[in-house]
Amino acid sequence: MSTIIIEKFVDGICVEELQVPAGPVQFLAGLLPRKAREELLRHGLDIEGLLKDPAAFDTPQWLDVEEKQVAKRVRISRRD
Repeated sequence: MSTIIIEKFVDGICVEELQVPAGPVQFLAGLLPRKAREELLRHGLDIEGLLKDPAAFDTPQWLDVEEKQVAKRVRISRRD
């Protein structure tokens, strides 16, 4: 079963990890408006590619976010 792995890093240290089956994520991603998918892509997350073509995404995708005034890097990857 394919799994989407989301990890949050602060100063290079993983502070949180979430593993979710790819099926439900794919369903929910299909509900996103086109504009939301475009905005995610603009920020570096190709959610459609990650979910539909795992072979093309053997390296993780990274996003820089700020949460509660703390800069974090988020790594998103897929494991089949």
